[in-house]
Amino acid sequence: MISRSSILYEIEKLPQKYIEEVLNFISYLQQKHISDTNEKANEDEITLYKLMASDTEREMEAREWCNAYFGPTKKK
Repeated sequence: MISRSSILYEIEKLPQKYIEEVLNFISYLQQKHISDTNEKANEDEITLYKLMASDTEREMEAREWCNAYFGPTKKK
């Protein structure tokens, strides 16, 4: 694994005209990290929802609670 100090050393050797490109690339990587993190969170949320929905007892309790609070719904 490359150390941060090695990266900084290499950046400092670059001509000034390329520093903006380095910053742009860093911004790109930060956005990519955020996107990857959000995508993983969405996948985890979907998996958890599927697990919750497969718990028939819990779903029945939730339906009973909703019916008591909002009134029974008509089945189609």
